[in-house]
Amino acid sequence: MTYRFGHGAKRGLARLVPAALMLACGASAGLAQRPGPLPASVDAVYRISFTALGDIGHFHFNSNLNGGAYSLAADAKINATIFKYDANMGSHGSLVSGKTQPASHAFSYRQKTFLKKKKIKALNITFAGPAVSNVTFVLPDGLSPKAIPVTPEQLRNVLDPLSGVMALSLAGGADPCKQKLPIYDGKQRFDIVFTPLRRAGADHVCNVRLVPISGHKPGEGAASVVNGKIELVLRPVPKANVVIPYSVSVPTTVGTASLTTEKVDITMPDQQRIALRR
Repeated sequence: MTYRFGHGAKRGLARLVPAALMLACGASAGLAQRPGPLPASVDAVYRISFTALGDIGHFHFNSNLNGGAYSLAADAKINATIFKYDANMGSHGSLVSGKTQPASHAFSYRQKTFLKKKKIKALNITFAGPAVSNVTFVLPDGLSPKAIPVTPEQLRNVLDPLSGVMALSLAGGADPCKQKLPIYDGKQRFDIVFTPLRRAGADHVCNVRLVPISGHKPGEGAASVVNGKIELVLRPVPKANVVIPYSVSVPTTVGTASLTTEKVDITMPDQQRIALRR
């Protein structure tokens, strides 16, 4: 079977991949299931695939928690015939009264689609207390004048994509599929809404919706290329007081993008090690 990608499909894949990666970031450190210590570190590797192209890359995530301060890092590498993408992310913050308070977030990427010039973009976000205080575009890359304006009120009590990890780690509760993350990625403000879909043995399968709020052009944004239900599979790891996202699938009009666990290494504060393998 031969797959043909038009200009719109390439643009859709280019917008979709960062969103799928961010979904994995938003849940990669897990969710506290019962009282107990959280992991001192989590190191996870995911395989990235696309229906029409097969395996196209990997996504690597690492978190460290020490004395209430957290440090998060992630990178993604995709190399397909029509699309190349290389991204790096990092966040720092602390836990204040049991709640996640980000301090800074950095994101940069290089992207090249077939017969198009390479895009190189980067940004930094800083926070003051519960609100975004500054956004700096390292390279010229401001918001489009057609984008829906982001208001100061919408930038209070938000999380950068990686700090969503720590928020989920503190959420608790019996059903990890009942969550909402208020996200600001430096350009767009949106919510990620998780709702229960079904159980698969011990796994929780969540339906995921991207709810755009501002910062995107009307009719665009990551959610505009989704064609169906986004599903996230969360696998409990009781010994670590967390759940690990085993896979996420995002259907589009030209195929399904997915991230699937290759390996996860968890280190507890007492140096006990827990490993998950595909």
